[in-house]
Formats: sequence, C-alpha cells, structure tokens
Amino acid sequence: MSLGYNIQQTGVDAKSIEEYSTLLSRVFAKPNLFTTAYLNWQYADNPDGKIVGFNAFSGDSLAAHYVTQPMQAVIDGQKRKGLLSLNTATHPDHQGKGLFVKLADQTYQYAADNGYDFVIGVANQNSVHGFTKKLGFQLVGQLHAMLGIGKLPHSNDLSGFSYARYWTQEALSWRLRNPNNNYGVSLGHDIVISSATAYPAISATLGVFNRSDYSVSHQKEPFSLLNLWIGANKDITSETNLYFNIPNRLRPAPLYLIFRSLNNNISPLDFNDVYFQALDFDAY
Repeated sequence: MSLGYNIQQTGVDAKSIEEYSTLLSRVFAKPNLFTTAYLNWQYADNPDGKIVGFNAFSGDSLAAHYVTQPMQAVIDGQKRKGLLSLNTATHPDHQGKGLFVKLADQTYQYAADNGYDFVIGVANQNSVHGFTKKLGFQLVGQLHAMLGIGKLPHSNDLSGFSYARYWTQEALSWRLRNPNNNYGVSLGHDIVISSATAYPAISATLGVFNRSDYSVSHQKEPFSLLNLWIGANKDITSETNLYFNIPNRLRPAPLYLIFRSLNNNISPLDFNDVYFQALDFDAY
C-alpha cells in the first residue's frame, strides 16, 4: 500500500485492458483512440516485449496508470534494451496525490532490475517539467517540426549518430499494423512511411528506411500537397531542403525529447547526434 492505494504491476489480460481503455478514454476524452484493440496492439503484441508499468488502485477501482513500451536502440555504437514512455493517466478523483511520480519511480526501478538500460520519451509543454524536475530526465531538445515539399534526405549510415532506434523486421511489421491507422508505404529507393494528418492536403512522413533491410508491402499513400516532418536529424535543415521550420506559435504543441539512463551507464544524449523519427514514438 502507498498513500492509501494498492500499487500493482500492469497486466495485459482482457480485464486489465478494458480497465485501461475506460480510464484513458475518460482522462483524454478520446474513446475512439483508446479501444481495446488498439491497447492490445500497443501493450501485448509488440515483439520487443509486453508493457512495463504499474497501476494504482483505490479499492477495486483503477485510480492511476503508467506504462512504458519495450524497444531497442543503438547508443554510441552499442545495441541497448530500453523503454518508450507511453501512456499515463490519473482518474480526476485521484489527481494531485503524486500517483504519477510514484508509479513512474516504481516502473524505472523494476526496469533497471530487469535489464533495461534507459527510458526515452516525448513530452509536451505541460508534462516536460514533471519528467525533468521530478523524475530525473534529461531534456535532450525540442523536436524539429518542418513543412515543405519533396523528398527528405535519408541517412543510410546511422553510425554518425550517437542515438538511433533499432527496428527489427518484426518490430517494423508490428508498428505498421496499428489498428487505428492505415499508413502509406512507398517503395522506391527507400521505404517511406507516411500518414494523413488532421489538416487537409498535408501528410506526415513518419519514417524512412533502407529498402534492402526490410520486407514490407506497398500501401496507398495519403493525398497531400505539403509534407510534415517531426523529429531529430542533423541532415535535414531548411538550408538544404524545400522545408521551413514551423514557428512554435503555429504548432498545436511543441514536443520535447527526454531521456533517462536507468543504470547510470549511458552518457547524456547530444541532440545534434540523435536520429529520431515520428515512427519512433506514437505520434500517429
């Protein structure tokens, strides 16, 4: 027991998934997003592993929920086992009681004890200070958001970056099975994965991959006149491409890349040496 709550590790059984769906839908007012099918895909089907996280119960009622999603990355040339900070929600009746910090601390301790090296995430303006001030995360930098036309350069050799997510064939195939989205997949020299956005005639480039490294099927691309790119990549600049940086005042919410080493064996990340694509987090 903690603070009068029963803290339990997250499960992915049908009853638990239904409870998560109910809580997340209420807190974020998005019942069409947090369906049981979507959460099963996110929480249970990931080939890198089932979610790692903790819940807080008040009696039999789910009061708060925090989960991270297993993933892999190459950091300073070494493949590492890590976690993507994913979903957090506290029921309105139980907010302001420190439950998120309690659940996150317990999640990171469990992860460190079970072979995970780091946690990475994307935070908005409202949440970034909680992660950095209360949970010891490094604020790596603000993700670039650019709008333009034409193809974006792809860094075929990622050895020039100190951080890049490592996608296996199984993980990429799973990522493309998101039940809430029909991605566009273009098979040219590279594999280009795209998605429609909430804005007419604007699509988003979510990820670019070497075609020789993966086997995926072509899927119809969304219609667009302009292309949105969100991420970190020193090879993409407004000086060398037909893209311009979107000012913060025109963005729905500036996004920040955050990072925490779990065993103090990874140096802080340099944003200029990070390769990070929208497909690396759950932007779409």
